[in-house]
Amino acid sequence: MLLLASLAGPLAGCVTDTYPLADPPPYPILPVDESMTCSGIAASFRYSARRAARLEYWLARGSLEGYGNERFPLDGPKQLVDERRRLDALSDLQRFKGCTVMEPGPAVVEERLRLEGSVHPAAPPVVLHSRG
Repeated sequence: MLLLASLAGPLAGCVTDTYPLADPPPYPILPVDESMTCSGIAASFRYSARRAARLEYWLARGSLEGYGNERFPLDGPKQLVDERRRLDALSDLQRFKGCTVMEPGPAVVEERLRLEGSVHPAAPPVVLHSRG
């Protein structure tokens, strides 16, 4: 018993601080991106802008019932930040390689408008009645 009491004192102060383990930040540029041509980087940029627009749209709209996406309200904002970082990195890569630079903000807005236009039904066509 005396041995246990003598060890409890020095061991009690061993743990002083705890550090939360965070996920490492994703790599915005993949090794394959650096070897792409300007048109390949532009295609990757457009795909990333489309993905960011979809994430923004679904975060604004809310979750759909029954689709098994309970974690989306928690994971969606982080994914959107990651996608924005990738867009910034691809723009920087376009500048570095001397390509035509696509700006992330306008590209995402354009994709979002395209997405919202495809989701909302079009107005019914106007039918002209002729008198005859």
